[in-house]
Order: sequence, then C-alpha cells, then structure tokens
Amino acid sequence: MAVVAHVVLRGVTREQYDAVRSAGDWLNNSPEGGISHVTWWEGDDCHNIDAWESEAAFGSFGENRLGPAMGQAGVTVTPEVTFHDAHEVFLPKAITITAT
Repeated sequence: MAVVAHVVLRGVTREQYDAVRSAGDWLNNSPEGGISHVTWWEGDDCHNIDAWESEAAFGSFGENRLGPAMGQAGVTVTPEVTFHDAHEVFLPKAITITAT
C-alpha cells in the first residue's frame, strides 16, 4: 500500500539540503519505490512530503541513499518521519522544479 511520509529535518538549511540532494543524486537517479517529493521550510526547519510505494521502500532509501548522503554533506540531524496510509496518489505529469 502506498504511504505518505512527512519528514522534518530540524535546523537544516537550504544549502545543506541542496548538498544532501546532490550527494544522494535523486533528481537524476530516482529512488526505487519513490513516487513524489515536495520540500519547503517553516522557520529553520526543512519539511518534506513524499509518496512512497511502501514504508519499506522509504526505509531502504533512508538506509542506502539518504543516510549516506546526509553523512557526506555533514548533516547530523535525525530525520523525524511520520507515515500515513495514502488514500490516493495522483501525478498528472512528471516535472522537477528547484529553487537552486
């Protein structure tokens, strides 16, 4: 069953996020089981909403790609993840928009 993951990275800056994104290379090499990804900031905290094929797919991404990318970028915060069962995931088109 598809899930929605709300990931909070407390105190992570846009520059740190971009370094993690670059190290993880998910814009060029989509993670297995990843469906969608949106990022924004509230104050000093980085928020992400992702749709995944399953919690296991997210867990594999976290262990094999996100964790190592965070380490490579020097980001030491522990991601706070809340999962929700997805009722529906609809993607009318594939598009990537980044501010940086």
